[in-house]
Amino acid sequence: MVAALRVADRPLPTITLDPHACAAWPVRPVIALESKGAPALQWDTDLQWDTAGLVWDQSTAAPLWIDATCDFTGADIDYGPPDDAGVFPAGRLAVTLDNRSGRWAPYTVDGSPAAFGAGQRVAVWYTDRGAGQWWAFYGRISTYDEHMGDTIELEAFDSFADLAQSIGEYTPGTNGQLPGARCAAIITAAAAPLVRTRFATGVVTLTAQLTDNSPLEEIERVTTSDGGVCYGDADGTVVTTERTWRAGRSDQTAIPVVGTNVCTAPIVLTDPVLTTSDEHVAGVVRLSNVAGLTATAQRSTDPRYVYAQTDQEWTLQSEGDALAGYIAANAWQTRLGISSADVYPLDPRTTAMLAAAGWRLLDRMRILHDSRTTTGLARVDVEALISELHHALTAETWIVSFGTTRALAYYAPQLWDQSTFTWDNSNPLNVWGY
Repeated sequence: MVAALRVADRPLPTITLDPHACAAWPVRPVIALESKGAPALQWDTDLQWDTAGLVWDQSTAAPLWIDATCDFTGADIDYGPPDDAGVFPAGRLAVTLDNRSGRWAPYTVDGSPAAFGAGQRVAVWYTDRGAGQWWAFYGRISTYDEHMGDTIELEAFDSFADLAQSIGEYTPGTNGQLPGARCAAIITAAAAPLVRTRFATGVVTLTAQLTDNSPLEEIERVTTSDGGVCYGDADGTVVTTERTWRAGRSDQTAIPVVGTNVCTAPIVLTDPVLTTSDEHVAGVVRLSNVAGLTATAQRSTDPRYVYAQTDQEWTLQSEGDALAGYIAANAWQTRLGISSADVYPLDPRTTAMLAAAGWRLLDRMRILHDSRTTTGLARVDVEALISELHHALTAETWIVSFGTTRALAYYAPQLWDQSTFTWDNSNPLNVWGY
């Protein structure tokens, strides 16, 4: 297992953990709610003592986070899958809390929430109670419902929801900007400095024009205009990538090896569904930009599968042609992928499955599958990227379900070299872009 947060992750909230929550789990979830209660007073080194009120200054006091894990009865975390244009939906969290203590839904006399409610932040991560920490979700509560039977149901979304609201007409950035700078300009126009972002620099130069797209829609348009993808990471960061995203994430420190029917794999999947789907496959790519320039590329002889994007914001014809060619080269052929599969991190037979706690969208995954042939079995050994991820938690169970892109790389079988009496490694085993 990875023993720390990833390099660019948001720091975990400061919190006192309930020692009784999931005490028997080797890796336990932390469901942390931000309270509206007064934070602890802190000494402000700039203002120091407030001589007017003779009190400790609260302007820099940290938010108050409360561990709700001991009272949760169910939690679901959902990421993905992307649509045909590679656009991901917002990350979503749903939690049910036992409120027989009255701790989670007290209201003031005017009916407003006293401590917890819509607009407050919620964070979920996993911990092994030592150095191991893995983000699972960070966002804001959108609905907070109190039900008969003393239960609370809350729903929250990541920072995508903050950027999905319309801000009216605006012109973000300037002509000739690269995608990373343009996305930063969109954040400025949205007056959303608290949204944590990680934007790739990008390749194409962009036009600047008046738009009424929401900030999220505009960031997604800019990103697809460069061939990249935009997604919400597990720590609540809005991330954009360059068109080389198919090579996987640079912050992934270990590639999990999973088996469908290969029992020697470190992680053996439950109920895997392998698929060769025509979803996201494109034999013909047709792009057009806001100025009316068009770019077309065809890699396959089968023209039925068309990928089309309009109103893109690349500037030069050469940029559109290069982008269309790149998409066609990477999307023209169907290959094996995992439609769905389950992992049980608390399986008592092995600790290897606990690694699923740290999986993220667009992580690389190595998949082993023995495919039947007329003469026996053939080992399929490929890599794909995680394109959807779901965590289902109760007080007794934890299931991680996921799906992948089609295979983007494969491991060529080693051959015996009779001249040197060695296994021949002259060809790279990990072959990308095939």
